[in-house]
Amino acid sequence: MAGLDERRARLEERLADAQAAIATLDEVVSRGDLSTVERDGAILRFAYTFEAIWRAAALLLSVEEGVDVRHTPKDVIRACRSAGLLSDEDAEAAIRVTDDRNAIVHTYKEDLAEALGERLIRHAALLHRWLTALRARGGPSRTYRLFEQAMAERKQVVCLYDGYRRELCPIILGHSQGEEKALTYQFEGEAKEPLPPGGQWKCLWLSGVSEVQLRDGPWRTGSRHMKKQTCVEIVDLDVNPNSPYNPKRRLTEPPSSLAASASKRRRGRSGDA
Repeated sequence: MAGLDERRARLEERLADAQAAIATLDEVVSRGDLSTVERDGAILRFAYTFEAIWRAAALLLSVEEGVDVRHTPKDVIRACRSAGLLSDEDAEAAIRVTDDRNAIVHTYKEDLAEALGERLIRHAALLHRWLTALRARGGPSRTYRLFEQAMAERKQVVCLYDGYRRELCPIILGHSQGEEKALTYQFEGEAKEPLPPGGQWKCLWLSGVSEVQLRDGPWRTGSRHMKKQTCVEIVDLDVNPNSPYNPKRRLTEPPSSLAASASKRRRGRSGDA
């Protein structure tokens, strides 16, 4: 049997897959006047998004709650309601979503496909609430924890985002719309447009960040913000000890910084003498 760390890593992968799936659904449900082909494609995206979320929920119930359920969507939905991951109202809605998912095989019936297409916006909203609850219960992602470590230890981050290699320092970490997000300062690497001299501020959805590595190097923050940041709605951590954003937690000065400060003070006293 796989160890707990391995199962949690697999859970993180499933949650990331579910997040990627629902992003594709969002691309189409927000549009109006879909053609028949586009509507049928949106229904397919709804199907695989639902599949990704309920399977992630089943694994989370096992890993984090110690609850093993039969792998059927409705059993998982009922267990999520019992675990507080779905409200009574949302659990009932999720059962209806399951029925619609099961009916997809009959989308050749135009009246059924048209009715399902009209319900996709409501179904997508329910799936978002369910996935948000799962991600909150599952704890922060590995990427989130690495960014937190980089902030605490004042390390640079090298990663991929939108297909570009980035070199940056994370400044604020938290959530927006229930998803992990970070305000960073990118000082080297690649971007869609050439970086200005010295670098620029960059807002990252952490679900889109991959191949994260931490390294030693100068801490780079760029110039001060002239306007209030709007990247991160709910701030968990801010490297600024006097943060105006009421972060949930405060970072303490890393041991390496404390040692450097003490050494600097000693050198200062020697020079004064």
